[in-house]
Amino acid sequence: MEISSRRSVVETKAATMIRKLALLCLMAPVFLDAARQVGFRYKFELSIFGFGTSNFIDGLRSNTSALAKGWVNVERPYSPDGYEALQLWCPADDYVICILTDETGYTAGLQISIPSNKFTPALDMAVLGFQNWSADVDGETIEYYTKAQYFVSADAATRIAYANPDKALIRNDYVAVEGFNGELVKIAASLSNLDSIFTKQACIPWMGLHYYYDMSSSLECSASTILTWFPLYENDALVGMGFLVPGTLTVASGEVDHFEHPKKSDVEMIVNSGPQCLYDIVGNSSVITLHSYFIETPRQLLCL
Repeated sequence: MEISSRRSVVETKAATMIRKLALLCLMAPVFLDAARQVGFRYKFELSIFGFGTSNFIDGLRSNTSALAKGWVNVERPYSPDGYEALQLWCPADDYVICILTDETGYTAGLQISIPSNKFTPALDMAVLGFQNWSADVDGETIEYYTKAQYFVSADAATRIAYANPDKALIRNDYVAVEGFNGELVKIAASLSNLDSIFTKQACIPWMGLHYYYDMSSSLECSASTILTWFPLYENDALVGMGFLVPGTLTVASGEVDHFEHPKKSDVEMIVNSGPQCLYDIVGNSSVITLHSYFIETPRQLLCL
């Protein structure tokens, strides 16, 4: 099949998916919630069931809520400059999804970790910017690939002086993400201020309008060109952040799967101006993703 024909098939699938999503939105009671209220949720799933538990999961907003949930304060494996004072909170028996809190006690970042013994990467994880973390999890040593995104300034005085930190998740003009070789990349909280190196891709209901770092049909795929993070916008506002890592994650029956597993056709639909090498990597080696949202009602993102 020629590329143009294959793209037509993908676009048809995209239209079908959008129609299904629109129908689901009409059926879902959560659609009636107040629009664009500040919130913190993660993990996309095309389902009207499991909202807040298995999909669009509530992210914790403070160290107090983490304690109440039985999470533990864990020694951080590393820190970029300026963020040393942040504390890491994780579920006692699972360090895949953890929050970072700052001096105010409120959530200041999200750390995502991939168990290395269950993941076969398609690209060099160190160049992608992951740190190796040997963690003592409930008495068991588990090796992780890990990296984080930060919702607050690297300046401690600015963090401490922020008024009403309980009412905002992103307390900065940008979200800082750990990029290639661990270097921080600033992703603007306002689309009008987003660095032009990020290119517009598809808008998907329940996800938002995707932008990818330096993405084009001529991109040469490597660990130094495919940024792990991709921002999600609605109108001018940053409403979420995506996480993408090419590779295969093995999840045993009965284990909690924290990640999303889009197929090649899904990636072709979302990254609609991407290179063939990206689609081939996903087709040959799979990919894991995770969408985190900075609003309470991501299922109101309809791309209308």
